[in-house]
Amino acid sequence: MHTPATFGYVATQLDRLGIVYLHVVEPRIKGTEEISHGQAPIAAQHLRPKFSQTLIAAGGFAPDSAEAIVAAGTPTSSHSGRQFISNPDLPERIRRGLPLNRYDRATFHGGNARLGYTDYPPAKATAAA
Repeated sequence: MHTPATFGYVATQLDRLGIVYLHVVEPRIKGTEEISHGQAPIAAQHLRPKFSQTLIAAGGFAPDSAEAIVAAGTPTSSHSGRQFISNPDLPERIRRGLPLNRYDRATFHGGNARLGYTDYPPAKATAAA
């Protein structure tokens, strides 16, 4: 399979059908593991000209890199699932420039008493931006 051509064709056809959004995961992520740290959002860059509606990119973004690619107009928005799981107040932390909790992927789906999916603490109300 020629991946860029295949996904480009699919994105074009979805756009023609009037699908309102397309959510892509950048190929620097495989399953739950990052396999290519710092790689540019190549999937979003390839699909943006082929899909005119909302394009959401996920896969290894930090607040600064997510903001940069959205500002450049590559995807319409970005998604940071791991950061949202480990930071229940992620938008507020980003807005105020607060540090992010470190995540532990082994706890994301629960199953034991370790820090898990719903146990990450919010930022302290007194933390300065």
